[in-house]
Amino acid sequence: MVKVVVAGEAGTSVKKAQAWLRIKEAEIVGVADSLSSLREILQGTEVDIVDIGSITDSADPWVALAAQAGKHILYANDSALGCERISLCDQHEIVLQFANTLRFAPEYEQAYEQIKNGAIGKAGVIRLRRGAPVSAENVGKCIFQELGIREFDWLRWTFGEVERVMAREVKRTNESGQIVHYALVMLRMASGAIAHVELSWAEGAEHASFELTGDQGMIAHDSRESTPIRWSRGEQFLSTTFPGMDLMQRQREHFIRCVQKQEVPRLHSRDLLAALDVALAARESVKTGQPVKLMHGGDEG
Repeated sequence: MVKVVVAGEAGTSVKKAQAWLRIKEAEIVGVADSLSSLREILQGTEVDIVDIGSITDSADPWVALAAQAGKHILYANDSALGCERISLCDQHEIVLQFANTLRFAPEYEQAYEQIKNGAIGKAGVIRLRRGAPVSAENVGKCIFQELGIREFDWLRWTFGEVERVMAREVKRTNESGQIVHYALVMLRMASGAIAHVELSWAEGAEHASFELTGDQGMIAHDSRESTPIRWSRGEQFLSTTFPGMDLMQRQREHFIRCVQKQEVPRLHSRDLLAALDVALAARESVKTGQPVKLMHGGDEG
């Protein structure tokens, strides 16, 4: 039985607590809605895992507090955590996972498996799109980190290292006075595949899609369609459905097995740093108008 503290600003912990309550191997031993309450729980209670929700300001103090106490960490917002805190978790041999990774999203996980099994052959042109509504919270934030980092991680997991990044960005004010924000990122993978990632803060509702093409077929997904995923060889499209297990529950069960050393983590700190490198390279490319070359290395995760 692992002991879990659900932490984060007031109002963010209810859904997380419900996910843990469905897992028989876990016991919630505390809920912390401030840094001081988290510190108090860690000092006076036996804890294995700290599940940190979204933090409006910096998440660094929350992660640092949990890591220095030797607790494993599940964190909601991968884009808000810098290299220093990720490295800190490495130093303390902390299992660090992000709750919104696409590696556990059924459509993306299934596409990954199909590609590894040769469903599309040699990958050619890869297109991914993610859109979300424009809001005051988005103003001033980096679209590549906030909206694109999950795609960058999944691309690297699925197709290997990124060699070069080229990006374009457009901001304008719409009729209602809101700033809408678009970006296009072009990635050249070490495998030879070319990935186009479209990001948009100008949508009525959040949605995501992909088209993954190779010399033997294509896999397509659009969250706005009733058919979750389609696999095509020539003219024939085959649809795929997914088991109904809750995404949050699946990832947390995997996380427990990693903490207990029964499984190797699906997502490593080096993967998080690599995805962050892609986001930062995209931002640099926008500034310079030139492609940015990445020095790749390490495992795919």
